[in-house]
Amino acid sequence: MEQIFQPESRRSRIQDAYALLGATTPLELNTLYTEADQKLMRDKTWDYRNPDLVTNRVKNVLENIDTTTLSDDAAQWRNEILWFWNHHAISCAVWKYQDIQAAQEFSERALQLQSKDHPNRITKLLYHLTHNELDQAEQWLRKIDEDERETAEFLIRLYKDGQFNTGPSTE
Repeated sequence: MEQIFQPESRRSRIQDAYALLGATTPLELNTLYTEADQKLMRDKTWDYRNPDLVTNRVKNVLENIDTTTLSDDAAQWRNEILWFWNHHAISCAVWKYQDIQAAQEFSERALQLQSKDHPNRITKLLYHLTHNELDQAEQWLRKIDEDERETAEFLIRLYKDGQFNTGPSTE
């Protein structure tokens, strides 16, 4: 008998991610994800270790999607959401958990997901700082536009002042 439906492992699960936020399109998923993410950041409750947060639930679904089942548009927005999640996970690992190894892994993953023409330059700066590459971070600072420069300079200042946690987690 010919199989009518693709096995679950071969089907896109993008609808599961849509359902978590009430989205109907890849762009709407990104918009609603960003709103949820920013609320958690403002409330200081963003936490990659909390499996109940909608941001983590969406991330888990998106990571497990076979990208060959997605349109180019859906794949692009999937990567954007996953980049954003990893970008914020870097900060959470550094300042909430003082887990530099996790921060390094998140920064590596974020850079893999970040599109070549993406305007954000802080992710690469965080990569350099979490890898104790101050010289490269200062060189990268020269490539950072005015809109992100204040944040970049602040992060480098924290690093130089020893307030950019680079030790193992105390938990």
